[in-house]
Amino acid sequence: MTDINNRRHQRLKHGAKIRFFANPEVEMILDMRDFSDSGLYVYCSDTSNIHLEDDVEVQTLEIDDAPILPSKVKRIEDNVGFAVEFMLD
Repeated sequence: MTDINNRRHQRLKHGAKIRFFANPEVEMILDMRDFSDSGLYVYCSDTSNIHLEDDVEVQTLEIDDAPILPSKVKRIEDNVGFAVEFMLD
């Protein structure tokens, strides 16, 4: 992802439940705000355990057996939410 005003891909507003996995054993169900081809933004009222550049995984709960996508935390808004970039080959 690039900065918030210079994005590679257009963001689409879409509310959905997301399963979020972080190391070592953090799993949360969060609400997505928007997504693009390269990542997504999720609301999170407690970002104290989220850090820039953390390797994480995300999975939409809208689709049965949706893939778990390896991702990296790229932006954090304290106690509001954070953006992740998909780390796809």
